[in-house]
Order: sequence, then C-alpha cells, then structure tokens
Amino acid sequence: MSYSLALGPFHPAWLGPQRFILHIADDRVVDVEYQNGFNERGCAERLPRLPLPDALHLVARICGECSFAHSLAFCQAIEQVQRRKVGARAALLRVAIAELERTAAHLYTARAVLDAIGMEQRGAILDHFCQQSRDMLALVTGGRIPPPVCAPGGLLRDLTPVERQEVLAMLPGMSADLYRFIDRLIDQRFLLMRTVEVGVLPRAAAEQFGVRGPLARASGIRRDVRVDQPYAAYSMLDVQPIIQEGGDVYARLLLLLLEAYEGVKLVESALQRLPEEDPIVELPHELPRGQASSVVEGPRGAIRYTLESDGVRLTRVQIDTPRQCDRLLARTLLSRAQLDDVMAILASLAVCVACAEQ
Repeated sequence: MSYSLALGPFHPAWLGPQRFILHIADDRVVDVEYQNGFNERGCAERLPRLPLPDALHLVARICGECSFAHSLAFCQAIEQVQRRKVGARAALLRVAIAELERTAAHLYTARAVLDAIGMEQRGAILDHFCQQSRDMLALVTGGRIPPPVCAPGGLLRDLTPVERQEVLAMLPGMSADLYRFIDRLIDQRFLLMRTVEVGVLPRAAAEQFGVRGPLARASGIRRDVRVDQPYAAYSMLDVQPIIQEGGDVYARLLLLLLEAYEGVKLVESALQRLPEEDPIVELPHELPRGQASSVVEGPRGAIRYTLESDGVRLTRVQIDTPRQCDRLLARTLLSRAQLDDVMAILASLAVCVACAEQ
C-alpha cells in the first residue's frame, strides 16, 4: 500500500515551522518533499538600520536556543572593528555561558530522540538535567534564555561571588549524575536496536552537504571552531572534541550526550579560573570605519557574522548559520527508512528553523 503523510509545518518534534511530506510504500519512505520559508524575518537586513544597543538586542533574540552564540559572534566582529581586547574574566564568563547554552540545547535534543523511540522515562531524566543547565544559565546571565548580556569588550552583567559559588556547587553533582546516565544508557539493547544504522549520514555525504557542528562530528568530521580557531577563553581550557564515526541516530545521540558532559566540565573549569576584575562595559553608540568577520561554535555548529561600518554605524551585516534540513538532506537520511524511525531521525538532526531563516 502506498500513501503520503504530511508532517508540519507545526509539530512538537521540532523547533520552528517546517513541513515534510513523506511518500510511503510498505511502511518505508520512498520519497520526501520538504518545505520551509515559513519563518523568514530578514534580521541581517534590519540590523544596519538599528542603533547598536537595539541591534545587540535583536541579535540575542534571533534564536532562543542559540541566543548567546549569536550575540558572541556579533560582538567579536565588532571588537575586531574596534581593535578592542576582552579581559580574562569576561572571556571566561563567555565560555561558561556558551557551554551552559550548548549543554541545555544538546540535552533537549537528546531527550527528543529518546521520546521519539519510546524511552520517555529516560527522556524525563534528561529533561531534569536540561532544567539544571537552564537554572545555572539564569544564575550567570539573569535569564533561562540568555538576555542581551554580551557586549563589545566584555559583558553587561557580572557574576556575583554568591552566584558563582551556587553554580560551582551544582556542577559536580550534575556531572556525576550525567556520567552515570550515559554509562547505563549507551549499551541498552532496545536503544541500539532503534538507533544503530538508522538515518545514516555517511562522512562523504556530510562533507558534500557542508554540514557543521554535531551533525558533522557524528559522521566522523573533526571540525570544531573552539579547537580549530579558539576564541573567548577556549585556548586557556582543555577542550576535548568529541567525534563519532557511525553517522546514524545512535552516533548523533551519543555525541550530544558526551558533548553535554564535556560542556559541564568546561563550565566548572572556567568558573574556577575567574580572576578578580570587572568585565562590565558600556555599549558603544558609534563604530570605527572597517569590516570584520567572526565565527563561534554554536550548539548546532559554526555561526559566522560578517559586518561593515562606515565610521558611525553598521552598513552591512551578513549572518552565516549551519546548514539545516532541506530536501536533499532529508532524502538522504529518510529514503528507505521505516516509518517508525522517521521522528527519531528528524529529532536527531536538531533542526533550528530560527537560525536557518533569521
């Protein structure tokens, strides 16, 4: 029996509107149609028309899950134009915020994968870890989704000694619990049966499609901006890139969990090294003439901001985000997949429409 199944554009399994039309024969996907463009906002075109404080606010609201990554890339590009250096305390706090944001995003995606294969109880445990990450993010930035806290030259908010001790007290327990969770999960027979050799993205295809971040590293591509082009305080820390070779749902799930675990350790290391200095800066209202480009490793891969200034304000901004799902990638991952595996495959991609259609 052959039929078509439409998913979306609004569906609880993914962030932002996108539509998949699956053509099914004998309970397997034989073709995929993909539609996007429901969420385009033209942020890059709007930024040059805004005063810099308003531009910083807009950048921090492009994507809820990658809020700080966008802000950091934008601020680093402005710092290049200003030829401005960032103090050690601000740089370390930037790493702590970025890793808490990455950890929360990875755990959210991992939970969605487990829910999609019927492991809701395990997924609920990951949700608890995700909420812990958000709680710590709120302590460091003032919001569970970071407000506009990053600014050219430093930060708009400092971490008090009490807040620092509270976060440092939470990290060891979360690290130990997350390690035990991963250790008990990774060899479960049911998990292996539902995820190994499911939704495979071979390394050659990943290279050809130009995918980034966890999706690329789960297909064996050793590419991580934090290691390849260290920024903020990453050169001061022991960043361990996680690589998986399988390219399937299991590889992507395991990589997300291990990167979340490493992220917790990076946050602890960054906060333990904080020097006593003031990271607070005031927002500039004018910029020198020039152009610059900055890239950071967001939760879903490299985010690059390229900008130009005429000596007063921004004249051009270009935002380059990781490649998201499209028809070609969807066909590669879903063709011949069993219908029961579709939602797990899509969940493991961590598609972010907000970043794709900024």
